[in-house]
Amino acid sequence: MDFSKFSDPAFNMKEWVNKALETEQNTNALVMKLQLIMQEVNTSLESTTLALLNDIPRVMAEINALNSETQLLKNQMNLVKSDINKVVKDTSDSMATVVKLDKVKDRMSCTIQKLKQADNWSLLNDEVDQLFEDQEDLLSLSEKLFEMRMALGALTNLPDYEDRLSRYNNLANKLEATISPKLIAALSSHDKEEVRTYYKIFQDMNRGDEFNNYYYRTHRTSTNKILSSTRENSFETWIPVFYSKLLEVYLNERQWCKDIFDNYNTVVVILLTHSISNADLEHDVNNFIADSSSPHDGVVTIISILKKFLVSIDREILSTSDGYDQLIKVIINPYQKHIRSYGDKLKTSLLRYINTLPTRLKRSSADTVREVEGSCKKLTSRVYDAIVTCLTLTNGNVMLDVLAAMEFYFGLFYEKLSSLIKDMSSQYCIDKTGSKNSEDHWIIFQSCFKLLQVLGDLYIDIGNMEKNSISDIMEYVPTQDTLCTYTFTETENTKSLHYLQEIKSGECTGILSKTLTALLTPINSCNKLCVDLVLCNVKSYLHSVHLSEEWVKKEGPVFTPSPLTYITTLGDYLLLLPQQLEPFVAEESHGIDTALSLVNFNEFTGMSEDVEGDAFAWLTCVCQSTLFTLVEMILRIPRLSPVGCKQLAADVSYISNVMAALEVALSRDLIDIAKLLAVPPEMCMSEETKEIPKYLCSKISAMRNASL
Repeated sequence: MDFSKFSDPAFNMKEWVNKALETEQNTNALVMKLQLIMQEVNTSLESTTLALLNDIPRVMAEINALNSETQLLKNQMNLVKSDINKVVKDTSDSMATVVKLDKVKDRMSCTIQKLKQADNWSLLNDEVDQLFEDQEDLLSLSEKLFEMRMALGALTNLPDYEDRLSRYNNLANKLEATISPKLIAALSSHDKEEVRTYYKIFQDMNRGDEFNNYYYRTHRTSTNKILSSTRENSFETWIPVFYSKLLEVYLNERQWCKDIFDNYNTVVVILLTHSISNADLEHDVNNFIADSSSPHDGVVTIISILKKFLVSIDREILSTSDGYDQLIKVIINPYQKHIRSYGDKLKTSLLRYINTLPTRLKRSSADTVREVEGSCKKLTSRVYDAIVTCLTLTNGNVMLDVLAAMEFYFGLFYEKLSSLIKDMSSQYCIDKTGSKNSEDHWIIFQSCFKLLQVLGDLYIDIGNMEKNSISDIMEYVPTQDTLCTYTFTETENTKSLHYLQEIKSGECTGILSKTLTALLTPINSCNKLCVDLVLCNVKSYLHSVHLSEEWVKKEGPVFTPSPLTYITTLGDYLLLLPQQLEPFVAEESHGIDTALSLVNFNEFTGMSEDVEGDAFAWLTCVCQSTLFTLVEMILRIPRLSPVGCKQLAADVSYISNVMAALEVALSRDLIDIAKLLAVPPEMCMSEETKEIPKYLCSKISAMRNASL
């Protein structure tokens, strides 16, 4: 039986009892065993406690002895401290003297060294002359010059110091002139050992920067060779190759320079900077942009090339490296003015493109509208990705310029549309005599309405482009872009980021709102064209009707008035309008629905302010304008005989039935005229007609009484 479980911190009494009963069936025996164990534990505890009590006096005696020794040690330490303070006080003057003597010794040693260097000047001067005559051991010669330079430091107060300094510089120049051809040859052949020797010589002469210049000038020739070998092709073809070869040269030179230069990374970065600067790429960039059919596409091309090269640069060179900033500035400099004028380049390109979009009046109206429809589709497709391209290439830094260019672009096209609509109006809606064009009237009508549909489709396309552009901006996360960081100022970066943040936060919801608003002008002009086309026909039917003899006829034996030809022709024409509108309404054209919803029908006579723009609203507008024209014609009738009065009443009744068939309400003026025609002439100005406007009562009364 395992009794060790009792000492386990996680002892479980129930679990132990259950396991014990599995092996020991006799409970009394188990209890007996536990009692025996408890007795043994108690006995052991008593003996341990007794031994501990016996040891306590001995432990206390040892603690007291240790305490006494500690107090004694403390007293002795105080005595030692007092002795040290006394020694320091007694010897302070002596120590000051020792320190002073040590300083004097150092000064004397330094003076002796300087005097030795000054004494060596003449000796070194003679040795250098001899070494120049031999020209065998250039390294020893450089070491002697180094010693001379060090000796000059001790001779600054001598009267002939300037002469000695001039002598040293002449010797250094002579040595440099002696080794420069060999140095150039060694650099050209990449003779590492020889170049390392010359590097030490230049360092001894304190002319390390001049050695670097030899290195840079030597590589200028190789850069020119690379440039001339790649420049034969078009710019967008050879410039990536040139950059690739330059980067390859950089990597090779960095590996080669490790064993020569102390600061080889900086040296090779400056080499790359000089190579690009000496290439003089600005002229090539300017010519490429100027010769591009689209300046914007040219800028996009150079930005793409430049970004790839800068990515390669950042992969190989740390941005914290010495010379990195200058290198990036030199790389970007030939392109900077073109990138900063990205918006202007886009505007110029769009201006060129807009002139290629035909919006001319052709021989047939259908061909004219078909051409405009094609131009509208090209119009939006040309700038559909302009926002995304701006974000990708410039981090959105020129977003406001791009939006301004797009607004300018659409504005120019709207002007062309307005001009075309004006020409169409002149061609198809001349005056009361009708159209000068020989083309079928309903074909022209269908074409004009199709143009309205095309403009509605254009509005939808621009709206979709705006939504997609805003969605792209919402998803776009600005990145740390080397090109943008070094091209645009901090103010420009802040301004663009603020504008993008306004869009993301919902403060700015319509980036093309001005463009969409401006489109309302050609849409309303086109709608007016459609209405005027109908009214042109209406006016032709009513032309000279007010001078008809029918209005002054005398009553015959039997007279039953029936509508005259002019009014039935007009009614038949109006009843054909729904049939002509059906192709546009039946196909559920979103374009025509959108266009009509944007039309301002309030500018037309008889239209209520809360009218909803749709096909029925357009039909109502035409009918109300027709009724207004009819009223104008009636009011121009000089005289009305009783027969003529009945005839006119019949005509008004007929047109009322036509309007009822079209579900269009009669105009208030026509209703009042019908009432005035139904009462006796003398009642036109009576109490019964007091609700009718006085000018109508007066006019109809004058017409009817004039025949009496």
